[in-house]
Amino acid sequence: MKKNFITAVLAILGFLSLHAQSPVEPPPMPYPTQGMPMPGGMPGQTMPMPTENKQPEIVQYKELVYNFDTIKQGVPASHIFEVKNIGTRDITLDNVQASCGCTTPNWKGGAYKPNETAQINATYNAGGEGIFEKNITVTTSEGTQMLTIKGYVMPSAVYEAWKIGKDQRDAAKAAAEAYAKMSAKEKKAYNKAKLKAEKAKAKEQKAKK
Repeated sequence: MKKNFITAVLAILGFLSLHAQSPVEPPPMPYPTQGMPMPGGMPGQTMPMPTENKQPEIVQYKELVYNFDTIKQGVPASHIFEVKNIGTRDITLDNVQASCGCTTPNWKGGAYKPNETAQINATYNAGGEGIFEKNITVTTSEGTQMLTIKGYVMPSAVYEAWKIGKDQRDAAKAAAEAYAKMSAKEKKAYNKAKLKAEKAKAKEQKAKK
C-alpha cells in the first residue's frame, strides 16, 4: 500500500515538472485590420484603411425608365433615350436589342468621342390593349445596360373622351396653380375680368334663346 502511494506521488511530481519546463505559448495574434495598432509600428500608428479600386464612370444614361402614361391603341409612341460619353476616351455603341417585336429601337452604332451623346429612339407600336412594360438592352464597349418603357394602351373608342377630360383637368390644375402664385392685386383684377366674361357669356346665351 505504501509502495503504491509513493509511486502515485512520483508520477504527479513528474507531470508537474514536465509542464513547468514546457510553458504554454499564447495563441498567435490575428492579422490586424484597419484601425488596429500596427505590429512593430510607432505608438498610435494603425493599419491603413483598404482602398477600393473602382473603375471611373464612362457611360452616362440620362434615364433608365420612361413612362408613356396613357396612349391611344394603334398609335405608335416613341421616346428618345440619351447615352453620353463622360469619359476621356472613345466608346462604341455596339448593339441595341428590344425584348419583343412590338418595340423598335432606332440607333446609330459606332464610336463616340468624349462628351458626345448617342440617341436611341424607342418606338412602341401600341397594338395591344392594357398595361405594358418592355425592355431594351444596350451594349457598349463598357458593358450592357437595361432600359425600360412602360405605360397603358387605352382602346381608341374611349381614348378621345378620356383625353378631352384629362386636358380639361390639366388646364384647371394649371389655372389654380397660377392663381395661387398671384399677388392680392393680380387676383382682384383676375376675378373682375372673370366675372365680366361670365356676364357676357350669359348675356350671349340669353340672346340666342
